[in-house]
Amino acid sequence: MKSSSRRDFFRYMAILGLVTWSASPLLAKETKEKLMYQDSPRDGKKCSECLHFLPKTNECKLVDGSISPDGWCTMYFKDTRKKS
Repeated sequence: MKSSSRRDFFRYMAILGLVTWSASPLLAKETKEKLMYQDSPRDGKKCSECLHFLPKTNECKLVDGSISPDGWCTMYFKDTRKKS
């Protein structure tokens, strides 16, 4: 009997963990200030070439608010699929 209640407990905890994980955002956006965002390129690196840039809306997956395609932040990561 005890193994049945233990099994039910672990099953419940696993389901609770999955529900909690799926309901919470994996990565929240940060402020421009925190990520040291600037409206100009840095060392030739700019948002339009970054993996996180969303060109249709001039937004970033990581930076809160509208950004410039010519901007830069500390989360810059070159997207090798995009042309320079």
